[in-house]
Amino acid sequence: MPETDTARTWVLERTRYPQRSARTTAVLDWSAVSPSTQSAVAALSTTIVDPNELLAPPSWWRALTGKPRGYAQLTTEQREELRQAYSALHWPLLEEGTETRLVVIAENLVARIISNPAWAHPLLDGHRSVLGFTIELHMIAAAAHELLRLRSTTPTLPADDGTDQLAKARAEWDRRHVVAARVEAALVDRVAALRAYEQALTPIAAALNNLQSVTELAAGAADVDRIFGQIIGSDYAAGHTTAMREDIDDVRAGLEAQVAYLDSLIGPHRNA
Repeated sequence: MPETDTARTWVLERTRYPQRSARTTAVLDWSAVSPSTQSAVAALSTTIVDPNELLAPPSWWRALTGKPRGYAQLTTEQREELRQAYSALHWPLLEEGTETRLVVIAENLVARIISNPAWAHPLLDGHRSVLGFTIELHMIAAAAHELLRLRSTTPTLPADDGTDQLAKARAEWDRRHVVAARVEAALVDRVAALRAYEQALTPIAAALNNLQSVTELAAGAADVDRIFGQIIGSDYAAGHTTAMREDIDDVRAGLEAQVAYLDSLIGPHRNA
């Protein structure tokens, strides 16, 4: 599909440049979390779930921030279930690899998607959930971290000494690189799918904006008619005032004519 190809090109272009450090420092294996616990987590969060915050004792947040926070509503059993599914991710201190860059790009995309007014509109209720994006982001981050570990633990290519003694080692080296390339391509596709989803929200956002504009225009039509009526009334009043002004001129001219006539009746002054 053209949209997918465009999104993939967009992702690959951004992996060429350094990104910020990854914020996803822990993930949950959601396949090991029961649906009931997933529902409980989804009901308590409106943002991407941070496993570190999810499992932090509320008392710890109170001591740190001075106010209660965390997920005190979770039961002890649910917390333990989430703790068993928890995995920490250790990224390099210096952002330098495609793996970390893909995670950061995915984080940015998810953040923009869930903050997009179109995605939050009631028309898209139930289309996707914040928990769904959390699971997607965790899967991308976990796979990228495994890819980073695979590449960092793969030694240099064994030298070809002309014998068959290292044939299996060289074959294993080749296999690891093929697997790494396929995993990276799959990660790019998953991040590209997020980009395509974000792009799909753009016309929806425009349509919703137009809908709001049309609704407001329709609702304000009566006010416009009222204002127009006031303007027409003002024009009439202005015309009436102009006519009255002309009448005043006529009255003044008449008065001046009478004054001149009376003045003409007065005889010349004679010296006593």
